[in-house]
Amino acid sequence: MRRVIAIAGGSGSGKSTLAAALLKSIGNDSVSLLQIDAYYHDLSHLALEEREAVNFDHPDALDLDLFAAHVEALRSGRAVECPTYDFTTHCRRSETVHIAPRETILIEGILVACRADLRALVDRLIFVATDVALRHSRRVYRDQHERGRDVASIKRFWARAEDTFVEWGALAEDTADLFVDGSEEVEAMTRSVLDYLSQQSDQ
Repeated sequence: MRRVIAIAGGSGSGKSTLAAALLKSIGNDSVSLLQIDAYYHDLSHLALEEREAVNFDHPDALDLDLFAAHVEALRSGRAVECPTYDFTTHCRRSETVHIAPRETILIEGILVACRADLRALVDRLIFVATDVALRHSRRVYRDQHERGRDVASIKRFWARAEDTFVEWGALAEDTADLFVDGSEEVEAMTRSVLDYLSQQSDQ
């Protein structure tokens, strides 16, 4: 029976790092990874200035219906074509990524539990709890080096991200099955999650 494991937490908490470590530890043959950041709406119809004004940390910026449909498809044993996104231009790329269903479907992102229908698809919800100062430093580094953003846009995006997290992302904190410390080394976080999942499987 397939299981859906969600990893949630604030921006820069270490969600993506933990998800990648779990994928490596469990193995590609057993895990399908779906990251909610791939599901941003395409904004190619807007001028660049208008795209920059969008709050990318709000649920409305994401195609959550498609994300939910893809999680449900994977859980049912059907492969999906995951969209890809250009974070510099804020546009969806033409290419997709083929994701096959595996025994474990791992989903990751700030808003993976922001709606009741998404929470209903999840078997276990992991919340990565990390100090805000550490999260901020990680976000600045990521946005500069991975998403090509300047200092002004990073500052703007961060403020909106925190406001949105309080309203939407923290819903995951209220319903989480396991909390891990995002300031720990990734090996320690991974071990905590694997130990927990092993205990759950034995019950």
